[in-house]
Amino acid sequence: PLKWLSKFFIVMAMAAVGLNTNIVKLVTTSSKPLGLGLGCWPGITVVSLLLQHLLNLW
Repeated sequence: PLKWLSKFFIVMAMAAVGLNTNIVKLVTTSSKPLGLGLGCWPGITVVSLLLQHLLNLW
């Protein structure tokens, strides 16, 4: 039950953050940080998948 409860609380917290985000203001005021985040996303994904493969987790 604790594993399910922890996932539920993480989903609720992420939903609360998402619902309080003004997308238009975010894009207009922070295009550089948003671009950096979008640029880092593929690199983090590749490194994560590579480590999972090397550690025989995936």
